[in-house]
Amino acid sequence: MSLETTLSRRNLLKGATLTAGAVALLRTGLTPTIANAQGALPAGTVHSFAKAGVNFHTYVSPAQTVNVTSHVIDLGDQLMVVDATMLPPTAQEVSALIKSTGKPVGLAVLSHEHPDHWGGASFIEGVSYSTLPEVREGMRAEATGGEWPEPVNVLTGGDIAVGSTTLSGVEVEFRHYKDVEAPHMLVSVLPEQQVAVVQDLVYNGIYFAPGTDRANWIATLQELSDDPAFETLLVGHGLPTTRGDLDTAIAYIRVMDDVMNSAATPDDAIAQMKAAFPAYTGEFLLSLIPEYWTR
Repeated sequence: MSLETTLSRRNLLKGATLTAGAVALLRTGLTPTIANAQGALPAGTVHSFAKAGVNFHTYVSPAQTVNVTSHVIDLGDQLMVVDATMLPPTAQEVSALIKSTGKPVGLAVLSHEHPDHWGGASFIEGVSYSTLPEVREGMRAEATGGEWPEPVNVLTGGDIAVGSTTLSGVEVEFRHYKDVEAPHMLVSVLPEQQVAVVQDLVYNGIYFAPGTDRANWIATLQELSDDPAFETLLVGHGLPTTRGDLDTAIAYIRVMDDVMNSAATPDDAIAQMKAAFPAYTGEFLLSLIPEYWTR
């Protein structure tokens, strides 16, 4: 990246809603840059850091696309990519980031079935996405319904097996969590680097989707809070952060659950969430509340 595309940390802190964990990373080595804009949307941003010989690059899409992320992990001689973002322009920015490394994609994975993470997959050139079989089947009807560009490179991709594997000498552990923000969530942990790609188990400064089973989601995050395998979190919406934001997420989901159970109407629930978290962005995600309304 040129000097002209480098963002100052001060300007980024002024322009974003950040948790304490993200602020700490920014102050201790997270390097933000502007992506190469594609189309009419504003450019997303790329946030990079290195740990134990591995370079991590998190692409964060602009606010108009709820700051959804894709992660490009440089393992030395090949890349591991997680998720594809939602729209053609943001996916093309991810594709440009991949190309800028000059390295091949050894493995690309899709974390879960929500279309903001796979809607742009067909625009990630030359990449086939592997995922859990349950995720692929969960997304299939929506992916082939005509509303989204059909992500053939996901629907025909490989299956991820839960457990540990090695890519370019780097251990990667794949975990499957059920009934959390989505019915199925694939989490990738790099234990030597102490980094976990948790995707939509945690949002950073963005309103959360209501989730499949909030009680189980909280229990899963509590389990992760006791797990010593990682210190840094790469999340599904917003900037990378630290494990302390597991507690932030738990607190948010508890409030959301109380609101969803006590509000008189979906509109009332949306208003209460805005009042409880006025600094959060991504109001589009609050508009999903009626879809999860059961009373």
